[in-house]
Amino acid sequence: MLSSHFVPSTKGMIINMKKIVLIGAGGQCKVIIDILKSLNEYEIVGITDEKFQGNVFNIPIIGSDDILEKLYRDGVRYAFICIGALNNISIRNKIYDKLKYIGFELPTLIHKTAVVSSFSHIEESTCVMAGVVINPGVYIGKNCIINTGAVIEHDCIIRNNTHISPKVALAGGVKVGYNTHVGIGGSIIQNINIGNSVTIGAGSVVINDINDNALAVGVPARVIKINELTNEK
Repeated sequence: MLSSHFVPSTKGMIINMKKIVLIGAGGQCKVIIDILKSLNEYEIVGITDEKFQGNVFNIPIIGSDDILEKLYRDGVRYAFICIGALNNISIRNKIYDKLKYIGFELPTLIHKTAVVSSFSHIEESTCVMAGVVINPGVYIGKNCIINTGAVIEHDCIIRNNTHISPKVALAGGVKVGYNTHVGIGGSIIQNINIGNSVTIGAGSVVINDINDNALAVGVPARVIKINELTNEK
């Protein structure tokens, strides 16, 4: 019986693969390509990008986002967002909405070295990168990035379109809101609530709740700025 994944032919072609297009050709794209190649479930038909040309790891940049509707009509049913958007994370929301409007399916991608409890739940369009640990009772929303080596302890909740950077540690029961970015190496103690559209600076240690739209940095983390932003969900 043939595998439900793929069977290499004698000419090196791959069949029974899900065709997928990647959005954005920056550094994040390289990581997503690596994950997709390791999964052996997807054929990457190309990358769309508004400013770059050429290729990424020999995968061609095939145009801007204007070609996405044509790709869907031509039979490409899967897409994935490869933009970290650290300066404006709402960009990821807009791309997600566009892809869903066209009709694309946005899979959940989990690196084969990640340790993910079967008692956790991860929504679509979220990427879990190498070395991540996700423990029981965790809920992670749509369109999130759980970056390399992050630890998400039991019973944490991470809402849509949030970026948890490399080596971040969330202790048990932490709640992180929508459109939030926790910087590299940040630590959040147990049962803390982080609001929507929050930025936690690199290496910060959060020991108190952080309200919406705040920029918090330091050890312990202190709010140094409140941004006037709309909390898209």
